[in-house]
Amino acid sequence: MKHVFILNAFAGKKSSVDELKSKIKELAIGGECFVEVTKAPGDAKKIANRYVSSTDDFVRVYACGGDGTANEAMSGMVGYKNCALGVVPVGTGNDFVKSFDCGSKSFLDLKKMIKADTMVIDLLECEGNYAMNSISAGYDCAVAKLAQKIKRFPFMTGPAAYKVAVVCCLFNKRKHKFDVYAESEKIQLPQGYKTQMMCIAGNGKYYGGGFKATPCADFQDGCIDFVSVPTISLWKFAQLVGIFTRGEHIGHKKASFIVHKKCKRMQLKYKDKIDIGLDGEIYNLKDPVINIMPSSFNVIVPGK
Repeated sequence: MKHVFILNAFAGKKSSVDELKSKIKELAIGGECFVEVTKAPGDAKKIANRYVSSTDDFVRVYACGGDGTANEAMSGMVGYKNCALGVVPVGTGNDFVKSFDCGSKSFLDLKKMIKADTMVIDLLECEGNYAMNSISAGYDCAVAKLAQKIKRFPFMTGPAAYKVAVVCCLFNKRKHKFDVYAESEKIQLPQGYKTQMMCIAGNGKYYGGGFKATPCADFQDGCIDFVSVPTISLWKFAQLVGIFTRGEHIGHKKASFIVHKKCKRMQLKYKDKIDIGLDGEIYNLKDPVINIMPSSFNVIVPGK
């Protein structure tokens, strides 16, 4: 068995990478152990693929970073049965691990991770791209794109840039005109609403830095958990934030305009390309189709 640790040099400070390297050296791993540090976007996918495709041995890959690092590593492993992915959440956005009963902190315990059992989960697929946690469109994608630009400014760290982007986009990125289809049936906007604010195809329960947007999602139920929010006023948004964060919006009287549905196939349609966020990574696609891939990927899940 091989253990491969992929460290995202851009997920935190250099000292964090050095600290992780020291912790990995201290582990008593009964097998081959490799430590790789990413140098550019896309490296995690290439590294993971290189290890799993070049051997028949079972490979345990540990993606040390945020959801983007985990998504990259997973994308390089899809289709291979001789591997499992463990997510060590040391990045800015760490939503994937929040859905597990063991708690996010358990995924930071490397001693637990190297001995933990594996679990088979569903994946989301969109035009040849994959997501473990969620696929979304609308307001949150606009936030993610703006946050990337803001991070280029001095003293703007990832969390600070994201908070600024959230506020800015509330004023000019709440209206989106794409149509949503589930199982080929058009999802009608609630009466009185003309545009979409956001829609989420959930595999996990959390997205966007801690919002429990798809609380009915299950990694193993073979279904997409679909939630859409029409464009609402800033006043309604302020009323909804707490409910949405806690995952109490499904069926809530103050959130009756939110649409919720379980399905196996979705499509978004518009005259132009649409920004789609796959585990936070943004793609610009024309009429993208989202499918569920039941029981298609192994992940490492520690105990409590």
